[in-house]
Amino acid sequence: MIANDNTTFSYNYSRSDAERWAEFSGDHNPIHFDLKHAQLLGQQQVTVHGMRAMLDLKYQLSRALLPLSPTADFLRFNARLRQPVLCDSAYQLQLSLANAQVSANLINSGSGENCFSSKLRSTSPLTLTKCGSWASLGGSEVHQFSQQFPGDATSPAECWGFFDALLFKLLIAAPQTLVAAKQILSVIQADTLIDIFRHVPVIQTHHDVQFSADFMSINNPHLFVRSALHYAIEPTLIVGNQYDGWVLRSAIQARSDAGPLITTAVTLKTWPLAAH
Repeated sequence: MIANDNTTFSYNYSRSDAERWAEFSGDHNPIHFDLKHAQLLGQQQVTVHGMRAMLDLKYQLSRALLPLSPTADFLRFNARLRQPVLCDSAYQLQLSLANAQVSANLINSGSGENCFSSKLRSTSPLTLTKCGSWASLGGSEVHQFSQQFPGDATSPAECWGFFDALLFKLLIAAPQTLVAAKQILSVIQADTLIDIFRHVPVIQTHHDVQFSADFMSINNPHLFVRSALHYAIEPTLIVGNQYDGWVLRSAIQARSDAGPLITTAVTLKTWPLAAH
């Protein structure tokens, strides 16, 4: 077991990174493509999607944890999004390994600000909660989405990241999630949560994933991306007010025919929607 190790990787996100993520996720929010729109929302530059930048954290954390051969059946990834990740800016991904836990920070090389902090570690078995109806994707549909993924979904270091990204895509497009958001944003005409992103400044503050360690085995990734996936969306929790902003926590869980696979929880925060 490795006691301590520190490694640094360099990243610089371009418009093409944002375009590839938008093609996969369906999130074409102009804050990632239109400088004038980004400036209207308080950003000096266009930003890459937080979920796209997070792919690199997940990949590097997984690569670092794989040689340790974690014995737990399930793993947990947590990320806190502290600052937007700007396009055409240099970043350093600082990786720290201590026993069976790997941590990573994404640092803006110019300002020194920590934009992301994240961890990957062993956790307790995944227990699915009681939800309403379950929906399913057939194996051919899962495979088709894996072909659109901006990464290698059959790699042991990226397979769970693909399924996390897929669940995020399903979550933000789901009617249930929109119904919850419309409770506090009723004046906005929207068919999906993505439509709301275009009208109201919304930032993701936390991302929490619990998943089967089988995703990181050498042989299983090829099986997962060709198998049916069953998923259910949990009720969205909402706190806050129009003066201080709202916080929404949405979660989605998934299983295969063999049992629990992965849960993804996303915390979103809106800017204040009314003057004090």
